[in-house]
Amino acid sequence: MQLANRVCLIAGASGAIGDAIARRFQEEGAFLALTYFSRKQQQRESETGRDNEKTLQIPLDIRVREHVAEVTKRVTDRFGRIDVLVNCTGILGPIGPTSAVVEDDWVHAVETNLFGSFYLTRAVLPVMLAQSMGKIIHFSGGGAAYARPYYSAYSTSKAALVRFTESLGEELREAHIDVNTIAPGAVNSRMWDQVRALRDPDPKTVEEIRKMEETGGVAPDRAADLAVFLASDRSNGLTGRLISAVWDDWRALDRRIPEVMNSDAGTLRRVPLR
Repeated sequence: MQLANRVCLIAGASGAIGDAIARRFQEEGAFLALTYFSRKQQQRESETGRDNEKTLQIPLDIRVREHVAEVTKRVTDRFGRIDVLVNCTGILGPIGPTSAVVEDDWVHAVETNLFGSFYLTRAVLPVMLAQSMGKIIHFSGGGAAYARPYYSAYSTSKAALVRFTESLGEELREAHIDVNTIAPGAVNSRMWDQVRALRDPDPKTVEEIRKMEETGGVAPDRAADLAVFLASDRSNGLTGRLISAVWDDWRALDRRIPEVMNSDAGTLRRVPLR
C-alpha cells in the first residue's frame, strides 16, 4: 500500500488517464478527491462505486481561480490535508495552421493547459508548505519536447508547463515538495477523438491515426503506475523532471535519484549550435 492514508487530489479524474490513476491510487490505499468537469462525468464516476467515506467528488473548472480555491478548501475541510496533486486536465486546442486557427480557441487551450495548472498548483502549495511535504504531478507529452506544427496551442502550453515544473521543482527542493511531469504516450482518449474528426489532417497526423487504429494506443495504466511511483516515498527527492511512461526506465529510478538530479536528464535544454 504505497499511498496508504495519503490524501490525493486528482483533477480531471473522469478522463482515460485520470480514471486509471484513480483506480490505482484507490488500490494503494489513498483518500481520493476526484474532480470532473460535467454532470455526465459525475454520473459515470458514481457508477464506478467510488462513492464511499474515502472519496470526495467535486465539479471543477480549472480556468476559474476562485473555483480552484474553493475546491481546495473543500478537500482540506474533508480530509485535513492534501499530500498529492495529480493534474490530468488538458485539452488539445485548435489544430491547423496558426495563421488560420480561431484566436479564442488558441487562448482557451493556454488558459486550460497552463493557467489552470498554475491555479491548481498555487492553491495546494500553502497546504503542502505547512505540512513540509507534498507531491505535484502534471501531464505533458511529446508535444512539449519537439516542434509540433499545426498543434501550436497544445505544444506551446505544454512546453510552458514543463518549464514551470522545472522551475518550481528547483524552488521547492528544500521544502520536500517534489514536482514532476509525466509524458503518457499516445493514449486512446478524448483528445484522439478530436484528432480522428479532422477533415484534412497533415501527413504526420494521418500516420499517427493509422498507428492508433492498429495498436489501440498506449494503455493508460502505464501512466497510472508511474503516477503511483511519483506520489510515493520511493521518488523522494526526484523533482523538476519530464518522465516518459513509455520510454524511460522509471521503475529503477528510485536507486538513481541523486545521479539524475545531478544531470540534465528529463529536462528541456538548448542544444548548442556546432
